Parts: sequence; structure tokens; C-alpha cells
Amino acid sequence: MSIDWSIEYSRGNNSSFEGEASLRTLRPKRKLLQLPAWNMPSDPVKAVFWFLHWSLRVLVRFFYIIVLGGIIFETILNGVVGLFGTLLVGLGVWAGLGALLLVVNIATGVSRVVADVGRMQKGFPPRGQVFNFTEPKEPEGPIVEGTVTDLEEERRKRRQE
Repeated sequence: MSIDWSIEYSRGNNSSFEGEASLRTLRPKRKLLQLPAWNMPSDPVKAVFWFLHWSLRVLVRFFYIIVLGGIIFETILNGVVGLFGTLLVGLGVWAGLGALLLVVNIATGVSRVVADVGRMQKGFPPRGQVFNFTEPKEPEGPIVEGTVTDLEEERRKRRQE
């Protein structure tokens, strides 16, 4: 009986279950042919590495389609030998690409941790932090690369010239 109620609630009839969450909100439906999120950074150097990582994720996620196409083609041409040969080679290449993606994911995670630790040592919050509980420390000493100018003072100088 509770199964019938949860089915009714997930279809939109939630008159008796106002405050409860449905199964769809707890466990979102995974789409088989969904591309990874496209969140390319604006920095050109980071964008190149991000695009290579994104392309590798797409290749690993959809490589089974290439393997299935190769299996069908080789089975038509060479029969059972083509089927097993292409299957073994395809699965081997897919496993290799998956291992490469795992290494890249680990290296990316380590790089983010090192960058966040460096930012925290300088007194700035980590990149992904939503709530800033502490104000970043002002750098001590003179600012070397920047100059603070007063706009009114600059306008006066231009008028005098």
C-alpha cells in the first residue's frame, strides 16, 4: 500500500504528502546519452586542459558505441573470430582510456588541493567556498604591481594640461 502512495506522489498527486520528498528528488534519473557538464573556464590555458579532460570523459563514456560498431562490422566480415578479436581489443582500449581518465581525475584533484592550500596559506579562502566566514588578510608591505589612483585627481591633471 505504501508503494502505491509513493507512485501516486511521484506522478504529481501529493495532496496527502505535502512535506515529503519523492524518489525522483532523492535519486535523479541518469540519462544514458548525457554529455558531461560544459563549465569551461575563461582562462585560455586552463580552458585547453579542461577541454582535453572533458573530451576524454566523453570518449570514455561513449566508447562502447564505437566498440559495438566495430564488433558488428568485424562479425560481418570475419565471423566469430572478428567478434571476439574486436571485443577483446575494444575492451582493452576502453579499460586503458578509463585508467587514463582515473589518473587525470586524481591529478586534477591533487592540483586543486595544492592550489587551495596555497590560497589558504596566503590568507584567502578556498575557491569553491560559498560562505566566507573570515575576511582575507591584506598583504603586508607595498603593492608592487598596482597603483591606486583617485579619479578626481586624474581629471584635474588632464584639465590643467
